[in-house]
Amino acid sequence: MHATLFSVQSLVVATFMFGLMATGCKPEPMHGGPGTLTLNANFSFNGDSVLVGRTALDDAGNHLRLETFSIYLGGIELLNDTGAIRLSDAERWDAGAPNAWSYIVQPGTYSGFRLHLGVPTEFNTDTDPTIWPNDHPLGVNGSAGMFWSWNTGYIFSKFDGKADTTGGENFIHPYAFHIGGDDQLIEVKYNEPWTVAECSDHAFALEGELLDFLVNGNDTIDVREDNVTHTGDNLALAERYVAGQSAAVTLVKN
Repeated sequence: MHATLFSVQSLVVATFMFGLMATGCKPEPMHGGPGTLTLNANFSFNGDSVLVGRTALDDAGNHLRLETFSIYLGGIELLNDTGAIRLSDAERWDAGAPNAWSYIVQPGTYSGFRLHLGVPTEFNTDTDPTIWPNDHPLGVNGSAGMFWSWNTGYIFSKFDGKADTTGGENFIHPYAFHIGGDDQLIEVKYNEPWTVAECSDHAFALEGELLDFLVNGNDTIDVREDNVTHTGDNLALAERYVAGQSAAVTLVKN
């Protein structure tokens, strides 16, 4: 009976210690362990979740049906007094896919946090996806549909579908905004100091309404006339779209 009780107690203690080692955070009076940062991509389409097939009325009165929304979040970095600490070269988000990424961060005080809508210049121009692991966001499989082989560069963001320009439900008019090129890279920054304590959790949200990408101040993109850009073939429209996207997307700390 005593041997059995001892064995059970030993098993409980061993399980508890294994759990502590697995988490990396230690109970008092011991200390140590990094913090965790979770980044969420909280984009919306007419105030709702971004899903293929969803429809919405834009500011120009067109009824849009979403067929594709994909975007790269690149150069994800902590900011401090000495520069930047890279957490990730690139992540990719597609409509309907999981929208959260977590990173280990060292305790300390940071002056900000930033990322870019697109792929950092050092990985974008004259690049080859085969240098990355296949499933990396910049790799062959990971970048499927988001790499211009003819232009040797990544598509930073892709927003396309069909529109009914009469206010009805006849979705036959195509629209496509495919943005790329180093000049179209957008920096989004949280510019306030924040502190990471040992074993603490932090969350940031990237927020943006897709319909607002088509509006910048008094300039509204009307897909009845301005409906397709692959950046290089219609740079003026791409720049209007990027201006709207830049104004619409924010990075907030939760």
